[in-house]
Amino acid sequence: MYELDVVAPDSLGRFVYRWYGPPDRPPAPTAEQDEEGGKGEAPEPLQEWHRLAARYSYPLSRDHVMLPPPGPRERRNPAIRFWQGAGDWYSYENTGTPDPEVIENDEFPTGLTLSRFLVYVAVYEATYAPLHGLVRMHPAPEELRSVKVRLRELDDALWQWPDPRLRYYGDDDLLAHLGPDRIVIAARHRDALGRFDGLSLPWEWDTRTL
Repeated sequence: MYELDVVAPDSLGRFVYRWYGPPDRPPAPTAEQDEEGGKGEAPEPLQEWHRLAARYSYPLSRDHVMLPPPGPRERRNPAIRFWQGAGDWYSYENTGTPDPEVIENDEFPTGLTLSRFLVYVAVYEATYAPLHGLVRMHPAPEELRSVKVRLRELDDALWQWPDPRLRYYGDDDLLAHLGPDRIVIAARHRDALGRFDGLSLPWEWDTRTL
């Protein structure tokens, strides 16, 4: 989990490999530049996401939609949207900056560069659209504490975004987003959820009972 404690340029690839395992598809051939000569193409962090995602048959983005890389027409836009949900979307200014800041809903600067934000996206998607997971909304304070002591808070300041009252926790087999209004837990495999069985919490969502 060190790649999430200290988010670095290789954190995205290391996390995806550790959480989902080795890729099950070969590398995609390198795309040729279009007739514009590649002018305004997606920043390298976003290109890396798409290269990585293409190597997995299991989608890396399932709760939100990771939009396709911008084509020649989209590259003329002053801002390029790349990730969106039902009520939120994220874009970057198309200024040619190698690692631009991410903008929320075309209005609010996140303070996060694209490379760091995409690590957040990978962890968010793994946590909120898991194969194995538990959810308890509006937990009592003692319920929240009982889960926190079974996990370790991730160190990097990225995991306090967008609300420092909510924090990400995890270890090799588990991820969790915990705060006063939620306990959201994801596991790499079903057995890892057994760590919380002794708590007898009334889970509103438990993939083992679906």
